[in-house]
Amino acid sequence: MSDVGDIAKWCAQRGHEKVVLRTQRPNLLNALEEVGIRSVNEPSNLVLWLDDEINEGEPWSFASPDADVVIEASLPTYRGVHALAVETDRAVILTSDGDSYRRIEFIEGSTRFKNIVPVPHEALTQSAEQAGFKLVDRWIDWSMEEPSPGDPCHLSLFRNLK
Repeated sequence: MSDVGDIAKWCAQRGHEKVVLRTQRPNLLNALEEVGIRSVNEPSNLVLWLDDEINEGEPWSFASPDADVVIEASLPTYRGVHALAVETDRAVILTSDGDSYRRIEFIEGSTRFKNIVPVPHEALTQSAEQAGFKLVDRWIDWSMEEPSPGDPCHLSLFRNLK
């Protein structure tokens, strides 16, 4: 798990200057701007589709040629509660009863709930390939650690082959 500053540094280290950003992290836009990356709503060389935003649309059309698309999504899990993010100003958990999934965010004394649809690796990879993208890497989260079968989420990096 990572703070928004770590995510912004990762983006800057890769040489990106603009980003299409879809996220529920309230401070990520400011962190990106602090490292010189601006948010745009047009095809870009970096597309960040984070916090299960993959359920809210397809990121592929926002990618310019040779673009990187980073998708953060939850995987189908058995019953339980899993921590997805613990940051300085918020915490996010995923709950599952085996049939339905809910993302719960605790921030600034409030709680927000959102029903989500988990995205299996295979479905996401197939969607990417149909759009002309190739999987470059996959991690458990922004720690960039290799995922194991029991992990509740994934961070996937795709590259545009067009």
